Amino acid sequence: MTASQSSAEPTSSKLLVRKNWVLAVLSLTTFMVFLDGTVVNTATPAIARDFTANNSTLQWIVNAYGLILAGFLLVGGSIGDRFGRRLLLIGGMVVFALGAVGAAMAENSSFLIAMRGVQGIGAAMALPSTLSIITDVFPRGERARAIAIWTAVSSIGIAVGPAAGGVLVDEVGWQAVFWLQIPFIVAILIGAKMIPESKDSRREPVDLPGGVLGTAGIIAIVFAVIQGGEFGWTSVEIIASFAIGIVLLIAFAFVELTSSHPMLPIKYLKDKQILGPFIVLTILFLGMMGVFFFMSQFLQIVQGRSAIVSGLAIVPVAGSMMVAAGISSKLLPKIGPRAVVIIGTVIVLIATGFLAQVSVDQAYWISLVGILIMGLGAGMVMPTVSDTLMASVDLDDAGVGSALNDLGRELGVALGVAILGTFVTNFYRNDIVDGLRGLIGADSIERIGDSIVAAVPETAGLPPETASQVISAANESFVSALQIGYWGAFGFVALALVVGILMMPSKMRVSQVENEHEDSATPVLEPVVETA
Repeated sequence: MTASQSSAEPTSSKLLVRKNWVLAVLSLTTFMVFLDGTVVNTATPAIARDFTANNSTLQWIVNAYGLILAGFLLVGGSIGDRFGRRLLLIGGMVVFALGAVGAAMAENSSFLIAMRGVQGIGAAMALPSTLSIITDVFPRGERARAIAIWTAVSSIGIAVGPAAGGVLVDEVGWQAVFWLQIPFIVAILIGAKMIPESKDSRREPVDLPGGVLGTAGIIAIVFAVIQGGEFGWTSVEIIASFAIGIVLLIAFAFVELTSSHPMLPIKYLKDKQILGPFIVLTILFLGMMGVFFFMSQFLQIVQGRSAIVSGLAIVPVAGSMMVAAGISSKLLPKIGPRAVVIIGTVIVLIATGFLAQVSVDQAYWISLVGILIMGLGAGMVMPTVSDTLMASVDLDDAGVGSALNDLGRELGVALGVAILGTFVTNFYRNDIVDGLRGLIGADSIERIGDSIVAAVPETAGLPPETASQVISAANESFVSALQIGYWGAFGFVALALVVGILMMPSKMRVSQVENEHEDSATPVLEPVVETA
């Protein structure tokens, strides 16, 4: 029996209730962060119409949030470890709220993108605190269940976002998707008083040079990926951005190797039980998010469905992920992380291949079934890799471990939209130019090539037969490009499967590294019980 278990027994009922309340607030925080990552997807067609935005701009409206969030996660996790994880969670939610208000009041796409970046900074402050506090509050034996619940609630945010966005866009306007977030943030700030404060007992200073270099390096690399299709992969801007990003990340590694208080201890990147889950999560999300990003556009623009209906197509992923997360928490101790990840990734692979059969006139139920199957697989993989990673870091570095977990997820989201978005955009543009040449003017072809949203406006005034041909060609070109993008996602998921086989541990770690620092964890919980 561990020290933390024995100290909790006299007040186990009160302690369980308190811990469950803490878990509820932390899960709601994660729900809010991931809701913001997907709620905008359904609104992109409406935003495109209001701001006359092309595909590249729409990608930035989606990616600005995930890119900044990914770039600042290590900084957020490290600052939370040093100065207090609860404190940073509260500060992050305040910044997040300011960004939401600014986004709702945006009058052009540039300001909207900037406010999405502000939201990303707020999320990067708050998100690492959630998983690190769970690791600190819940003993090793209870943590798999807690992380499964935390993952399931975050999956609801991912799934409910498009549906909620659809309702709000159709009934109110795209600005409402940002106003929606304010009541949730208020609830989180009120509930935060129940969360115990925790921090690194070593009281080391923040590694500012490492934070600056790591953040700038990640942003430079992802910028190059996002804009490669627009500027050209061999353009000076893109080559320079890749080169700068690589140099900055090399400098970051050097600083971390030589620092007495590194933001990211290099020892963690040498540990397969940390590196394996990180890579699996990144690649899996890369494939999945590319599918989610374009599904909403396909249903609304190509098939002419409402924002509400297209959003509802994503909802099944929430239910199936919740069911699968519960199953994974029970399977994990019995068959081990590697087996659970293999099973889950194979299921995602099947779903991606199924969705890659997309056609212009396909039945709505095909999208629903594909997403449902994908959620089952993702719901098994996500809590498993998070539990494995967090059990492998020292409790004093829980914020760093949580940041790594979240970085894998957010980097996958940003790169998924960027890489697969670039593939789809380029294939669509090339195909539509060939399909419309000689049918309409070159300027109209260029505008339709920039965004399929322009197809209908560009046909105004054309003979009905010609207009029908233009719209049909645009839809066929988009779906053809989408098929290529989905098969690209299939390839990434297959790569995640290979990494899982090679790098995930076969057995679940039964105790926290460094013996869970039980002496330091217990006092954190006791004041919470006393204030109940």
